[in-house]
Amino acid sequence: MTANTIALIGHRGLAGKPIVEALAASSAHPKVKVLHRPGSDASGLPANVEAVEVDFADTAALTKALAGVDILLSTVGAPGIAAQIDLIPAIKAAGVKLFVPSDLAVLYTPHERRAFGLLEEKGRVDEALRAAGVPFAVVLTGGFTEYCLATPFIGIDVKGNKLHLVGDDARTHSVALSSTAYIAAAYASLFAATPAAELAGRAIGVSEVVANGDQIAAALAKKHGGVAPTVTVQSLADVDAEIKTSDFALAPLLRKKWGVGFFTVGSDVHLVPGYKRRTLEDFIASI
Repeated sequence: MTANTIALIGHRGLAGKPIVEALAASSAHPKVKVLHRPGSDASGLPANVEAVEVDFADTAALTKALAGVDILLSTVGAPGIAAQIDLIPAIKAAGVKLFVPSDLAVLYTPHERRAFGLLEEKGRVDEALRAAGVPFAVVLTGGFTEYCLATPFIGIDVKGNKLHLVGDDARTHSVALSSTAYIAAAYASLFAATPAAELAGRAIGVSEVVANGDQIAAALAKKHGGVAPTVTVQSLADVDAEIKTSDFALAPLLRKKWGVGFFTVGSDVHLVPGYKRRTLEDFIASI
């Protein structure tokens, strides 16, 4: 396969930095450049990655910066999600073959996307891309292990040996999780040389670990010398009430999705060739 020319926006984020490094190290040798705003720190990039300063609000300048780019990747954080819509005129004018907006999450239903601000913004980006006829793909990573295991964000308190479940079915329902290292390897595997036409229109799932509540409880007990974790079970009615009143409803929503069996990355799952994925026990033991 011929290597792609790739541009990336959002190089300083939790996922963006390792993705840039993985692309730069790819044996496919894609041409990689980072687009950054004036004043943004672009130091420390790999030597074979070009840094291009550009005002994203200047469509003509952004179009010029995107000239010859096959795939544009975005890994911007929450504050930059809605602004991705403003990139569309330059993406079209430059003839970019594929745009991958920042998603990096689980598979959400249309109702969930309409009900929560950040998810709604992601949905609007997708709608705008479809309306403009821009070829795009999304990457669903499941929960980040850096959040979902290292903090009690979705109810797994590794250090405290506690497990907060929504409904008893969470014991047999699974969560899909990925580390940023695995996500970066997946991006390099997917985008370094795969023709853009083979990726367009897909919601590509990436998951390093898939584990249910019972498996997580066993891994917690193993870390704590055989002491079983303290397990609390919240009803669906109670978590729905929490979602309605919470200042940050994403955490209880994810716990609910786990409880009802929808904490997934969909059916189009990409496995990174040759990558030795870490186990749940390994992740938990390291925290």
